[in-house]
Amino acid sequence: MRARIKQILLFLLLLLLVVYGIQYAIDICYQKRVNNKFAKLLRHEIDNNVMIFGSSVAYHQFDPQIIKDVTGHSAYNMGFPGMFFAQYNGLIQEYQLYQKQCKAIVIACDFDNLGKNELATRPDLFYAYINNCNIYSSLYEMEQRKAFMAKYVPGYKLTLLNKAFYTDILLSKQYKDTANGYEALTTAWEVTKHKPFNSRYEEAIFVQFKNAVDEITQKGIKVVLVIPPVYKEGYKLILNAEAIKSKYRSLVNKNVHFLDYTNDTLCRTQDNFRNFTHLNANGASKFSHTFAQDLLKIIHE
Repeated sequence: MRARIKQILLFLLLLLLVVYGIQYAIDICYQKRVNNKFAKLLRHEIDNNVMIFGSSVAYHQFDPQIIKDVTGHSAYNMGFPGMFFAQYNGLIQEYQLYQKQCKAIVIACDFDNLGKNELATRPDLFYAYINNCNIYSSLYEMEQRKAFMAKYVPGYKLTLLNKAFYTDILLSKQYKDTANGYEALTTAWEVTKHKPFNSRYEEAIFVQFKNAVDEITQKGIKVVLVIPPVYKEGYKLILNAEAIKSKYRSLVNKNVHFLDYTNDTLCRTQDNFRNFTHLNANGASKFSHTFAQDLLKIIHE
């Protein structure tokens, strides 16, 4: 009987080692082959004078090439659709560990930025780095049980990996980051119908946000909080817009700057927008020039 139990335990141990080995091999393959901007940052390969973080309002509206042309400082756009502070905070924390030449971290503060996502956005982009404490903390913030099991239960993560994860591995060599993380939207207006609403806001996330801002400035890096343009008719629908703005303003000091473009002339013309909250390619180009000029003043202050 004891021999039988030993055989079963040995088999389970071997099975566990095989599963762990497969999982480890897949993670290493992803980390070495994939070249999207998150993988590059987590490999400590991205370090620019200006780093831009945020959701789609960062991704589609801050053109690093224009920013460089105007300011003379290199820039990189780390934005991604649907990725708010609770998730990209892990990237900011990781970046601070190795950066050498950053002068300013720009945070695009759309009105949902301080809200709590119940689910992580595209977690497949980060599963290979679940053992990184910064990435784990950000995923755990949104999906505690799943993140815990993915990190500590061998084999569980394999049940979470999707087609996009493996596609990234297979197509990694074809990835060309010619725009430093930026992608413009098409010019066509997207018809949208909305009722007045309150944007998501969590006081606990604001406290985390404030702590992150303080940590950045302690390293001698300026923080620039930016609310990009919002089409005037869309802005009227955000019932708590001024309350959220006041939270960002409360953080302003000599090293933390707040730029609010919701009253910019761009906001008056629908031709500049793809929808209420996103500029199209033409609008983003105009905005990037305006922002870059303001940023230059801040850097040289």
